[in-house]
Amino acid sequence: MIECPFCYRVFRQPPEKIGARCPKCRMPLYEDPTKRRKNPEQDHGPCQQHPETAAVARCIRCEKPVCQSCKTRWHEETVCPLCIDNSIAADEPSPQEAQTQSRQAWVSVILGLSAWMMLLLTLGPLATFGQAGQVKPILVFLTYLCFLGSFVPGIFGLGHAIGAIRLRGDHGRLAVIGLSGAGAQLGLALGVIILNLWHN
Repeated sequence: MIECPFCYRVFRQPPEKIGARCPKCRMPLYEDPTKRRKNPEQDHGPCQQHPETAAVARCIRCEKPVCQSCKTRWHEETVCPLCIDNSIAADEPSPQEAQTQSRQAWVSVILGLSAWMMLLLTLGPLATFGQAGQVKPILVFLTYLCFLGSFVPGIFGLGHAIGAIRLRGDHGRLAVIGLSGAGAQLGLALGVIILNLWHN
């Protein structure tokens, strides 16, 4: 049984179903009202939701003043309850998700470009191996090693791009570019292998 220290309403549901705030007055259920800060360090005016209470901060999104009861930390930001409801309703990605998507999208593009550079460096020598008379074995080995090594950044770039596309954020197009680049490189490299096997 939980009693709200502000409106004195009694709730018999488990705490997991009720939440941290009173469903009736929206005040914190587990905060001692005698320990609330009565004199804020900076004058922000009255609270937007509770005009009789002095505000202690401003919402970082809408700039509305909020009192100690309304002050909520949402993804390490001071946000008012209305902005939290709007963020949840819009299915807004968290800053951690957006940062992860951005990092994975850029990594996929860089790995895709690296795979293309390694592949293009080997296509020229591979085309001349059958025409040249004597080719040093070490050159052949290094060329084939570089060619096969181009699969590594291509595969990892493809994986990072797929991971970035699955996340929510503003870098979806960049992830698609990384996916296209890495996928095209892998397709071309596999095509070269298949053509060589077909002719030989």
